[in-house]
Amino acid sequence: MEEVAIHTGVSPRTITRVSQEEPIGEPAEVEQSTRDRMGRPGKVQPFEEMVRSWLKAEPDLSGVAVLQRLRDEGYPGGKSAVYETVKALRPPNPPEGIVRFEGVAGEFSQHDFGEHVVEYEEGGSERIHFFASRLKFSRLMRVRLVADQTTETICHSLVEAFCYFGGMPLLAVFDNPRTIVIRRQGAKVTWQETFAQFSAECGFSPMVTWPYHPQEKGSVENLVGFVKSSLFKAHRFKNRADLEEKLAHWHRWANDERECRAIGETPRTRFMLEAPRLRPLRIDPRDYTLCYSRRVRTDGNVEFESRRFFAGYEHVGQTLVLRAAEKTVELWLSTKHVATHPRCPLNGKYSVLPEQREEIFRKKGARPYVKRQLLIDLCPAAEWYMTELRHKRPSHWEEEVERVFALLEVHGEERVRAVLIDAARAGTVGAEYLEAVLEGSARLEVRQ
Repeated sequence: MEEVAIHTGVSPRTITRVSQEEPIGEPAEVEQSTRDRMGRPGKVQPFEEMVRSWLKAEPDLSGVAVLQRLRDEGYPGGKSAVYETVKALRPPNPPEGIVRFEGVAGEFSQHDFGEHVVEYEEGGSERIHFFASRLKFSRLMRVRLVADQTTETICHSLVEAFCYFGGMPLLAVFDNPRTIVIRRQGAKVTWQETFAQFSAECGFSPMVTWPYHPQEKGSVENLVGFVKSSLFKAHRFKNRADLEEKLAHWHRWANDERECRAIGETPRTRFMLEAPRLRPLRIDPRDYTLCYSRRVRTDGNVEFESRRFFAGYEHVGQTLVLRAAEKTVELWLSTKHVATHPRCPLNGKYSVLPEQREEIFRKKGARPYVKRQLLIDLCPAAEWYMTELRHKRPSHWEEEVERVFALLEVHGEERVRAVLIDAARAGTVGAEYLEAVLEGSARLEVRQ
């Protein structure tokens, strides 16, 4: 004992006490027995064997269900003790293994978003969002810088990636973002309407991973990490233009020069086997639209991207198909074309086509006010002009509005807007001045 005390640095009395204790068995059993000896017995303790049998038969039985069953059996205690008991007695889930597999040529592509904060050498920083795509068989990659992660961005990025690949595979695999999946009940997926229409028109089948199982799309998850480590963290960027240039070089290096460890060759070399299996897009990548369902409001407009597009009072309450292109918005009722508006109206708020204006003037009493509002919405200078006109010519403002609006009908929004801006700068109010300038017989002198 003295020798043990010398080697351990523990007093002989402690060594004597420990040597007289019972040998330690399973640590969990010792911990449980110690817990059982502490304090008063819990109210749930008499029911533990019953709870254990329930959990053995139904491993996924919730704590709430166990509590209700115990109450039916006469349990008088609270819920916290029951939840702790369920947590301690529930059989552990065996670790779920991962089954890895390779896709055949032209079978899968995988897609995901990533982001990274870049510090520019010229000063400032920017949070970069990017959309990553990869063909699973050949590992050919495409990364596109994007502004956001909306459904429209996904669709445009997919078209760009498929054009880069030279075609589409059979399946495109995604995570479960709300921009693609509205809801999921087991294997049943409810797709976001615009994305579903887009994928059908393109001709590929979308597929999403099971929730909480990101390893099912590990290839693209690894791609996002690879993009960050080999591009954003491996290089310094002077500015955004330098970043875009280095991204172009990165594509050549990643696809044509670097040997991929997973396949033992460059993605471009293996892509030669995959290219014949890819299918062409069914849409024109330079001129395609995305579909949205929109209900016509009581004011005859549909809303899209916080802008209003006039459809007509005859369609109030109906659901139209809005087809959004890069610069235009088309409204359709089944196969009937309703209107084509500029996607970004000049006033930035709403669009009423020249041929639609007469329809909104039906109520004669409101006619001058509606015309004035259409003019006011052209620009802040137009609002100043109409305010001055109302106060300087209070008895004739309606006639003045009619004359200015007639100029709008003849010369168009851009020219009338420019003249109104010049009139505001010159402090000149009167339809006659605008008419003279637009006819080329006068010019407005800006006040000094």
